[in-house]
Parts: sequence; structure tokens; C-alpha cells
Amino acid sequence: MICFDGNKVPPQWGIKRKLGHLFQKSYWERKALEQRRPPDHLVVRHYASSKIAQIQKSIPFGKTTRLLDVGCGNGFFSAPFSGICETVGVDYSAKMLAQNPIENKVLMDAQHLCFQDLSFDVVFCHALLHHVEDMDGVLTEMRRVSRRYVVVLEPNRANPLMFLFSAMVPEERKALDFSLGYLKGKMEKNRLKVIAAFSHGMTVPNKTPGFLLPLIKLLDFNQPLGMTNILIGQR
Repeated sequence: MICFDGNKVPPQWGIKRKLGHLFQKSYWERKALEQRRPPDHLVVRHYASSKIAQIQKSIPFGKTTRLLDVGCGNGFFSAPFSGICETVGVDYSAKMLAQNPIENKVLMDAQHLCFQDLSFDVVFCHALLHHVEDMDGVLTEMRRVSRRYVVVLEPNRANPLMFLFSAMVPEERKALDFSLGYLKGKMEKNRLKVIAAFSHGMTVPNKTPGFLLPLIKLLDFNQPLGMTNILIGQR
């Protein structure tokens, strides 16, 4: 298995793929990320906990459950997951990893996960796939290192605000394809049986004002126009 960290680009990649990789990497190393909300921010905490509660309806978690958070960033999900199971986080942005509070974190590219086959009970990613150059390659890697479950959270293009944001920000534009049906097809193509697929909530972790959270919480349920698509696949 070829393995490399997020600061390197494999020589066998084509020019377009290399440029796309570097384009996204610069996006996730930009100075503005120093102001990104931390995992313990009240809005972020609610955003993650509400999604984890939905996932727990399909997946039993325990202290011995091993979870890999791929593209873990500054810990929106790896931080709360670390409180309920054994959690490892990987990301290709050193800046984001430096802000992640969990202990077990590694600089690594999602398209080449440096773990043995079947290393984790659950392999999870949040808002990752629309930033990678080879979505199928990432899903194949996630399935390879999972013993049972692969969980994917991505923007829902059916939500008007999410659609507008994806259209306006070049680095987010791939999310314009991300309907539940599209993502389900991608998972099935990569030999994952989808056991749950739904859109959830109206909270935006980095943008929802804290004073609006009590109102937004009333809208955090499964609905077709929910901000976040959640899919749970099984090997």
C-alpha cells in the first residue's frame, strides 16, 4: 500500500488531480481557519451531538468500539466521539490537526489510509467527500479499514441555503451534486450496503449565531430539506 502524508502528492497523479489536491489543501491551511469555532462551542457541540444521536440509532457504540474519523479537522466530531468510544482522527491539514483536542490524531491523506485492513469498527467522515479528488478512492479506503460500518455526513443540495453556499464557494462546489440518491449510489458502487440514509437538521456549526440556537434546535429533526445528509453503510 502506498502511504503518504497530506503535505505530499504522489508522482503518479495527473496534473489536474495534483492541482485539485493543492487547491483544497490551501483552502484548509488558510489563516481564517484560526478563527474556526472549537468543538466545545455551544453551537458546534449541539450540531455534532444531534448527529451522533441519530447515528447511534443504527450503530451500537461502547468504550471498546474503535472509530476512525477521516478528515477530522479541528475535532467537531472526533472530540465528542472520543468521549464514547476509542477514536483516532486523521487529516491532511496540519493546521486543523493542531486545533484538534484529541490525543490520537495523525497527518494523513484520506485516499491512502495507513492502517491495516479491518482496523476499525466504524469509519466516519464529515464534510470530506466534496473536498477530495477521488471520492471512490476514499470510500474504497474507508471500507477497507472498516470491520463493519462506514458513516458519511455531507451537505444536502436540496437545502436552498446549502445549495447557494456550495455554488458561491469554489472549494465547496462539488457538493452541488450531493443529493441522498447520489451519495447512496456512490456508497453502493463501492460495495457498501446502505442501512440508513436521511437528511437532518438546520444547524450550521460555523455560522449559526448562539442566540438563535434554541430556535434552530426546534428544526433539528430528519427532514428532506435538512442541512446534512447522513448515510450509514455496512460491509
